[in-house]
Amino acid sequence: MPDDSDKAKSEAAQSQEVSPARQGLAAAAGLMVTGIFLSAVTGLIRVMLLNWQFGITGEINAYVQAFRIPDFIYFLMAGGALRTGFVPVFTEYMATDRVKQAWKTFSSTLWLLLIFGTVLTGLGIVFAPHLARLIAPGWVESHPDLIDLCVWIMRVMFPAEIFFVIGGLLMGTLNALKHFLWPAAGPIIYNLVIIAAILLAPMLWGVSTLAYAVVLGALLGSLLAQIPPLKRLGGRLLLLFDPRDEGMHRVIKLALPIVFGLAVAEINLIITTALATKVDPTQGPMILEDANRLWKLPTRMFGAGIAIALFPTLAEHYAKGAAAAFRRDFSFGMRNTLFLAVPSAVGMMVLRYPIVRLLLERGQFTAQATGLVSDALLWFGPGIVGLAAVYIVARAFYARHDTVTPVWVGVISISVCVAAALLLMQSMQVAGLALATSVSAIANAALLMWILRKRVGGLDGTRMLRSALKLVVPTAGLGVVCWTMMTLSESYLGTAGLIPRLINLLLPTSLGTLVFIGLSVLFRVEELQSAWRLIKRRFSGRRAQQPAEDIQVSDGM
Repeated sequence: MPDDSDKAKSEAAQSQEVSPARQGLAAAAGLMVTGIFLSAVTGLIRVMLLNWQFGITGEINAYVQAFRIPDFIYFLMAGGALRTGFVPVFTEYMATDRVKQAWKTFSSTLWLLLIFGTVLTGLGIVFAPHLARLIAPGWVESHPDLIDLCVWIMRVMFPAEIFFVIGGLLMGTLNALKHFLWPAAGPIIYNLVIIAAILLAPMLWGVSTLAYAVVLGALLGSLLAQIPPLKRLGGRLLLLFDPRDEGMHRVIKLALPIVFGLAVAEINLIITTALATKVDPTQGPMILEDANRLWKLPTRMFGAGIAIALFPTLAEHYAKGAAAAFRRDFSFGMRNTLFLAVPSAVGMMVLRYPIVRLLLERGQFTAQATGLVSDALLWFGPGIVGLAAVYIVARAFYARHDTVTPVWVGVISISVCVAAALLLMQSMQVAGLALATSVSAIANAALLMWILRKRVGGLDGTRMLRSALKLVVPTAGLGVVCWTMMTLSESYLGTAGLIPRLINLLLPTSLGTLVFIGLSVLFRVEELQSAWRLIKRRFSGRRAQQPAEDIQVSDGM
């Protein structure tokens, strides 16, 4: 009979083995990460081409504003909320050999979404003039032609919502069946269709070409591409709709809190872009759109990545009643998030002109547009820290089975955004709307942190403060080096041409990062190694079963 030491060695050896299931999970996670990366790349190319082709003036603003309401509905219905509600219920039925019930719930949910999406699309088409005035109040008197164009484009694009909604369900079902290739490919197909439309627009119908492409991209990427693999995996669509189906009710119950959470996150952008039509009717919406896409890149990479990796651990601690471990690991996640977000914010604020010049300044996107977008990006910068922190602290509430608190705190943050925007937009124009967004994100994070501290009984605040103070010198060093090298590089190479612009960005970024790392080592910033490990864990097989709401089908426009 083996002794305890032999048993321990045996268990340790088994724990090092990589089971087929673990290998499959790692492969799935790797595939989704690759898909998300390619989606981000094609999305960035799409935005660059859009700016190069149309600039930031005139009718392109009508296209941007026309997308607000359809995109808002997409995020609520076809994005993470639907998958988050459907996947656990469908998976449970399949895992317990209730296959017939699984496909009955799938069918009932699909027909419900088809009915809802069709009604919503019809209402959107009918009330498009009212919606256009709501999201572009500054054009009602000054630019009625843009209102008319916005209405036309919105009416063309609204049918895409049906394809997005149904496609979201198909993608969630494929994920539940452990098929990830075509759900990952869906947003890439969508982006490629719009990229083709941008290139063909001057030869076809101008901006209206993009509206048709949105519908075609949604049909091809979100819907048609998902049907063949679902058929191969035994998908069954029943010609029945049972409003009393238990599984469908469970899906709705699980999805509703996420719907409200996603709504809060998107309303700020709708409000600020609506106000942008007042402060700068011909350029404001596009300026805000471009800057908004750029400032959210580091938060999605760092804040969301660490939050997803940390979420299962926090949920486990709460389930076991391990309050001390919950506080310890929350502090760990927050400290590592700040370690990555703070220098990212400073770097983006300092290097805002090289970033915008490299990515956007070409064709119809002029040097003047670079200045306007860069000014907005400067004031979006502080919000990087706030939004990254929200990713972490919101997951802490979700881990405690509380989906309500982040919603009502988000409502308060919307009020803060509106108040700050009305106060700042007259003096700072579009840049003031960007600053209002940052103030709202910081207020959201601070209030959530305060409430969580009250409920948990402390958040290891002393250690977090000590870690933040250690970041001051490394971050300042990064900022100084980035500024100095940017100034020297631009004075020597100029700012025209791809190679000089590339060097003007990469040289300050590389040297600034090296200085930041060196000073972090000197000041013994412990998060230097742990932040990297935590992000790496996000992209490995471990804890790869992240909530589905973190994988979006598209990123708008």
